[in-house]
Amino acid sequence: MTVRDAPAVARARPASSLPPPLAPQQREQSLASSRKRSRVVRYLVERAWVHLLLLTGIGIFLFPFAYMVGTSLKTDEELGEPGWFPEIPAFHADSPYVREAPPVARPGEASAVMWERVLPQFRAMTRTAVEAATPPAGAETVDRAKYLAAATDLVVGRLVSRLNLDLWAASEERIVAAYKAALLPDAVKGALDDRLSRLEIRGLQARSLGAHIFSLTAGGDVAKTWAIESGDASFLPAKDAAVLKYHFASASAPPVVLRCEFNYPGDPKDFYKLMLAILPDDSWHRLDATLDFDGTHWVSGKTKYLGTNRNLSILFQPPSFDDTTDRRRIWVPLEAAGSANPTSGNPNRAVLRVIISPSSTLRAIWGKVQLNYRRVFESIPFWRYVGNSLLVVILATAGTLFSASFVAYAFARLNWPGRTVAFGILLSTMMLPAQVTFIPSFMVYKTLGLYNTLCPLWLPAWFGTAFFIFLMVQHMKTIPRELEEAARIDGSGPLRTWAQIILPETRPALAAIAIMVFMASWNEFMAPLIYLRDQAKFPLSLGLYALRLDTPEGGIDWTMIMAGNVLMTLPVLIVFFLFQRYFIQGMTMSGMKG
Repeated sequence: MTVRDAPAVARARPASSLPPPLAPQQREQSLASSRKRSRVVRYLVERAWVHLLLLTGIGIFLFPFAYMVGTSLKTDEELGEPGWFPEIPAFHADSPYVREAPPVARPGEASAVMWERVLPQFRAMTRTAVEAATPPAGAETVDRAKYLAAATDLVVGRLVSRLNLDLWAASEERIVAAYKAALLPDAVKGALDDRLSRLEIRGLQARSLGAHIFSLTAGGDVAKTWAIESGDASFLPAKDAAVLKYHFASASAPPVVLRCEFNYPGDPKDFYKLMLAILPDDSWHRLDATLDFDGTHWVSGKTKYLGTNRNLSILFQPPSFDDTTDRRRIWVPLEAAGSANPTSGNPNRAVLRVIISPSSTLRAIWGKVQLNYRRVFESIPFWRYVGNSLLVVILATAGTLFSASFVAYAFARLNWPGRTVAFGILLSTMMLPAQVTFIPSFMVYKTLGLYNTLCPLWLPAWFGTAFFIFLMVQHMKTIPRELEEAARIDGSGPLRTWAQIILPETRPALAAIAIMVFMASWNEFMAPLIYLRDQAKFPLSLGLYALRLDTPEGGIDWTMIMAGNVLMTLPVLIVFFLFQRYFIQGMTMSGMKG
């Protein structure tokens, strides 16, 4: 049989050997499936890459804000640890407790083979040194094996990161010898202290209005002079402190109440503040206080969270002259809540109660979220700065809208000699850098007596801005002339035509200008820095700079600064996302040719 005969053979086959024809319903399903696949393929080819590119751009632009928010939710201790996101606190039933050590990371310069050989030796040497060291008070109440393992891993991780990177190309013996030389007692002691979270009471002092400081309870005497008034707790004596061992059966368990009675050495009328020195246990439990003194029962008006492992001094302060100043309000205000029950006839006798209440996981998370934001409100007069910024923004926006629309109307709709030349001169001022005019503007405002006022921040907006005038001119050129001619026939003059005919037609452009002026005025930093001296007149952009300058502990408190930046950025994001449709519409219509 030849190939030529194949069709005849196929035709000769019985009908039963051919595939059965598809039913109409199956045929429609097959066609629908084929059309769906073609639409998916067409979408992937034509639009998917555009959408992916847009999402990538959105992610790139939102990343700084996300990083800022994440940093604002961290504590100072977390800044030195790897990771983009803050740790999530959880309920702690017992204290002291062991903190888990971060995993030991292999340096990038170390080969996997060398790392597997030296790491067990590092751990063995470190474990021997850790077991030989004296742990801090409270270590006897925790799981010893878990505690030593955590301290060992912490020492190994710290020392490995400090080794010279060139050592990883040397021999195994040299690497081990360098690590052994770095394994000092101070490193071991620091790790043992770091991995044991505990609440220590380190002393109580009082300060008078005359700046006299009285030691009421020394750290070594706390276990003897303080009492556990209620709660499942006990004191463990330590050197220069007392460790509080406590247990909460659940997040709703009754609080632990500590009682301290003392005699104030000075005049009760001269009392200023109490200073309680503690070492928190990073449990995020809440600390409040009450004070019975001089016939008054005081209660703390603010809750402190035990959310760190660093030394902390809590200041309990009744109303004083500090409340009328702009100082950082780092103290816990004491509020009068009635009369105190007299315990003796001695007016200098005082009773301090420190109340430690358990925090559930959700309560601990909320406490951590609000920590740095609350510190921002306590560190600067935030709402005063917001009021100054709003005043500047409102006046600058109103002035820009008026001047830009009014001047643009003259350039776009009125015919007068020299209009083209004047418009060209106006546009040429856009090439002049703002830095060039700072000194002349400063001299002008100082001569007018406007230095150290908010006027230089909003007054220039009422005299026009070249860019916004140009934007309005382009938009007004798109308005039909027939509207003006009809208004002129009805007897309207230029001013009435501008107010009743032109302005309603330029609302998209005005909205775009208002958004841009709002963002520029809200974020302006250089002009307030030049023209303002009185801190009470600072806008928020300059007021937040005080967070960097007024850090009593030294250094820069980046977590609080990031919280302040988030609070300042939120209004700009909200305004832009709410009015972005008008912004895009105004910018688009202003670019149309009339």
